[in-house]
Amino acid sequence: MFKYILIENIYNLKEKVKKLIFIIFCTLLFANSIFAERRIVEFWNLMGEKKYDEVEIFLGNWEQESKKDAELYVAYFNFYLQKAIQNQMTFETELPPDCKNYMKGQNENGEEGYMCFITKYDDEMSNKAFEYIDKGISYNPKRLDMYFGKAHFYYLRKDYKNQCEVLKKVFDLDKKNKSKWLWANNTSAKEAGVDFEKNMHGYIGKWLKEKSEDSINYAKELSVEFVKYYSKNPVAYNDAAICCIYSNDLKAAKEYLKSAYELDKSDMIILANLAYISEDLGETEDAKKYYKLLEQSTDEQYSSMAKRKLESLQ
Repeated sequence: MFKYILIENIYNLKEKVKKLIFIIFCTLLFANSIFAERRIVEFWNLMGEKKYDEVEIFLGNWEQESKKDAELYVAYFNFYLQKAIQNQMTFETELPPDCKNYMKGQNENGEEGYMCFITKYDDEMSNKAFEYIDKGISYNPKRLDMYFGKAHFYYLRKDYKNQCEVLKKVFDLDKKNKSKWLWANNTSAKEAGVDFEKNMHGYIGKWLKEKSEDSINYAKELSVEFVKYYSKNPVAYNDAAICCIYSNDLKAAKEYLKSAYELDKSDMIILANLAYISEDLGETEDAKKYYKLLEQSTDEQYSSMAKRKLESLQ
């Protein structure tokens, strides 16, 4: 079992209900005007009714009236994303590693197996979605939701390379913008409750959960950027350490964890990871030192675990 901990509880990252259209772009809070809100409502009503021909006409008229409207390009993006979706169902006698949604069953020959439900994305429609979100970003370069939406769509397409490039660019822009981003309907991202660092942490965690060589490599690449731009955030160092552990670079992982611990000596997750990795490296005295500190934790789970570890290391 993988024992190291990716500080998810700090941010209370909850899996949201998955929908075919990004709900992140659906919010009608903080609408700039009744007119703008009416457009958004009408767009989603037409999408909900799958009146795609009418949607296309509606978006064309909207573009003529307000060419640089950020919500217009969010709508275009969602429109082409929806059109890109291709749901497929296959029967397999062995469960494919990339099949996450499945049910056991039999085929027409009575063979036992798995009904796999896979979502793929048409390249032509996907390219149109990216084309419009890029156009929207060119008019509205501080709209963080657009960058995150673009990055998430790359994730859905398992195009981790381009996803990583988008997020690295966002890190760079975050520094230039001094973290002054906008969100849906041009509301301040801060006022909308969006935490930049939490989101970056979340992307790294999702890649690690994929457990593929590519996803781990890109998680590691982004974690380096996280540490670079947020050098006072202990979570960034813990993320970088976990990425190094996944790629079997334990010595580098320990250095990241030591830096994280210096930033926050009260964090039991970081302390536990330091103890684990010292033990795995065969550095018994260091492991004992960290387990003794962990033993003093007011959290019974960590305290009890540390006691057991210290007994086994005698």
